[in-house]
Amino acid sequence: MQIYPPQASETLASFENLKARIAGPDLVRTVAILDVLICHDGILFSSWWHHSLPFHLAVLGFYGVMLFFVLSGFLIGTIMLDLLERGTSLKGWGVFLLRRWLRTLPAYYFWLFALLIPLAYFGPYGVRWDEARHALPWFLTLTQSLGWPMVSNWYGVTWSLCVEEWFYIAFPALLLTLLACRIRPATAFGTTLAAFFIVPLCWRLSLPTAVNWDEVTSKIVPCRFDSIAWGIAAAWLYRCKPAITRYSTLLAAAGTAIVLTVWWRNTGDGALWPPRFGAIASFDVTGLGYALCMPAMMRLRTLPPLIGPAVRSISTHSYALYLCHLPLALAAGDLQARYGLGRRHALILTILTTIGGAILSWRLVERPCLKLRPRQG
Repeated sequence: MQIYPPQASETLASFENLKARIAGPDLVRTVAILDVLICHDGILFSSWWHHSLPFHLAVLGFYGVMLFFVLSGFLIGTIMLDLLERGTSLKGWGVFLLRRWLRTLPAYYFWLFALLIPLAYFGPYGVRWDEARHALPWFLTLTQSLGWPMVSNWYGVTWSLCVEEWFYIAFPALLLTLLACRIRPATAFGTTLAAFFIVPLCWRLSLPTAVNWDEVTSKIVPCRFDSIAWGIAAAWLYRCKPAITRYSTLLAAAGTAIVLTVWWRNTGDGALWPPRFGAIASFDVTGLGYALCMPAMMRLRTLPPLIGPAVRSISTHSYALYLCHLPLALAAGDLQARYGLGRRHALILTILTTIGGAILSWRLVERPCLKLRPRQG
């Protein structure tokens, strides 16, 4: 068995500390990135052979990103609760932000510029060079979907990173503002968390009924803050009610049942709810299901030897896989359509460049930047 340290359930190890990571988050990251890859690459690969990916596989991208959001909320929520309980200074909160930025932004900017090169010379991704060049300032400032639909279809997967980065800023900013008004820490945290549920719901309710759900409702930053907030809520419950771990298996079973029911049944004539309600509430129902699984995730410290190393490796490279998989698949599709590259060769090229790109991103960009992160108090 691959043993994870027992103390890791009390203190989450930093991501760069591979030997101290616990199995649960690794497994969750692996499931999430596989969902996204099946959806995005599966749709493209099927189209190359003039087929359509079955609907229940084509929607896995939504569930994969939701799982990433809830996991991220749980992990950063645990850290923020630690900072709050210690009465950490503004400098400590600044270190928190710097650590998050050094984890996420270097790889993002690396891929942002790396993907401009083939776009300039070969024109993949379904957009013209001029469009990407004019959209570049939005992507540089992570405002491509800040309060509006994505400004360009180029590098479309980055909308989720935009949600994450602004959450890292907005949540502590509101929390610290309330603390500065001499509100009790527990009340300030609860009020902040409530705001990050209420504002996204009100924003979605304010959108026109005929709006494109995939391009508008699901990608505008304020519309998705509650997806991460569910992870924060799970971390708060896990911290304040440690006895809940006794029921973690039952909670995980209930959460899994919710997610699987929504995934399998919410289509066609037998949909669980009307389209308007689904567009507004699907994030929260799915977020609740995943949040219920978080306590069980924290109790999972070992994995069987046959899958443990693979899960850890996929988890380690999951961020880079997310950043590069779709643009590289689109580039291979463009080479196929415009330059006569065979479908099988395009498939092999996509797999090799995606895996190779993720490995290089981790070794040359992510891991070195993780070593630069200051210690969190």
